[in-house]
Amino acid sequence: SPFVDWSPDGQRMAISSNKSGKFSIYTLNRTGGEPSLVHDHQYIDYDPEWSPDGKKIAFTSLVKGQDQGIFMTNLSDHETTQLANYGHAVESSSPDWSPDGHKVAFESADKGSYDIGVYDESDQKVEWVTDGKMERDSPTWSHDGNMLSYLENQNSNLVIRLYRYDTGETDTIQLMPGIHSHIRFSPDNKTIYFLYSGPRNPTDLWSHNLDSGQFRQLTKSLPVSLDTSSFVSPTNVSYKSVDGKTIPALLYKPGSERGKGKPPAIVYVHGGPTAQFMNSWNPLVQEYLDQGFIVIAPNYRGSTGYGRDFREANRFVMGQLDLADVVKGAEYLSKNSLADPARIGITGGSFGGYLTMCALARYPSLWAAGSAIVPFLNWFTEIQNERDDLRYWDMQNMGDPEKDKDRLREASPIFFIDQIRVPVQMIAGAHDPRCPPSETLQAQNELRKHGKQADVVIYPDEGHGFLKMDNRVDAYKKNVHFLTDRVKKIS
Repeated sequence: SPFVDWSPDGQRMAISSNKSGKFSIYTLNRTGGEPSLVHDHQYIDYDPEWSPDGKKIAFTSLVKGQDQGIFMTNLSDHETTQLANYGHAVESSSPDWSPDGHKVAFESADKGSYDIGVYDESDQKVEWVTDGKMERDSPTWSHDGNMLSYLENQNSNLVIRLYRYDTGETDTIQLMPGIHSHIRFSPDNKTIYFLYSGPRNPTDLWSHNLDSGQFRQLTKSLPVSLDTSSFVSPTNVSYKSVDGKTIPALLYKPGSERGKGKPPAIVYVHGGPTAQFMNSWNPLVQEYLDQGFIVIAPNYRGSTGYGRDFREANRFVMGQLDLADVVKGAEYLSKNSLADPARIGITGGSFGGYLTMCALARYPSLWAAGSAIVPFLNWFTEIQNERDDLRYWDMQNMGDPEKDKDRLREASPIFFIDQIRVPVQMIAGAHDPRCPPSETLQAQNELRKHGKQADVVIYPDEGHGFLKMDNRVDAYKKNVHFLTDRVKKIS
């Protein structure tokens, strides 16, 4: 489990594990032994946080397909209560205890966008630190409890905001455009440490002195000799979708002219779907640019970063309206004379791989080729074969395979795969619990039935994505080579 928190005395850790079938919170002694279940909760539990006195654990629970709540368990009697229970969807998560143990900071979409609230145990009331106008997350207390940091989403950038309780003022801390994350305060509260990633910078550790304002880079992931000036930063663009909804996107233009005429293009589709394409380090996009492609990365409906209504606008219309948002991204390039309309490819991973296959099957004349990474294509087999918690989310957001057959069939590109006209590449991991490799093999077989070929790569030692660097580099190279050969080089 990636969700681990040490107890204040360092003798135990709280973890989220699905050892019993669904994700629950357990404690584990430092010396080993069997994990101890904190609470036999009906929900899917994760992100545990010990109270400063070690007597309680707060955690996040997925209580519905589009709702989360924060619960707290008293370890002496295992009594569990929900914090700030309004009786309606609040999408609360990311609990962080105040140093005195009386308050819990958290993020919640109760106001329509993710905001930062502080729950006070003494009166069971919530004080809102932010105003509902932008998306904020990841609250972190200073060690003296006088400051509360959080992240603010500004046009696909994450900046640090620092609320000061003594003055009521909020400062902005930004190294440069990009993604700031994982904030920690020094013991004397005079310095913050954070991770930063940007289009020219892979993730590194930085510090910021709150008195002097000085930034200092503590780790350096890139060789000093590497010239990063050729790396391209995106611009924010937007366009209208089929129903008039405004769709934001990041647009990357190649740094130099390569040949005559309009450049080839790639529509890069992020996964999730509850995620966002951010202004972060992305070597795959930079390689596309180096090959002369222009790249557009739509944040289609269902993406985070733009409020709850936008984030939930894909419910029960996945593979339809979100697909239309992606397709309009390709049309944006053509209509604005930014790309050669005959040389547009599409690629994406996970749910982005699903939308890639949807696009190829549903809009076959728009593309020159497509590469789907760890995709799924069939809602029925996906729901049947995936992990329990993932199955729950899918059914809450797309429907029941028995009751909603028509909807799920219409949203499954496997049933329209005979419409695909262009070269297809699919890349999968043999141990993927989210998008099992059987989805890729199923698509390959269907394509063969219709006399079509697909380049298929399945890594025997990978799951959902590529953890091993050699595999990641190999997959990226195969993806770039395929799109360059099948999109850029066509005449």
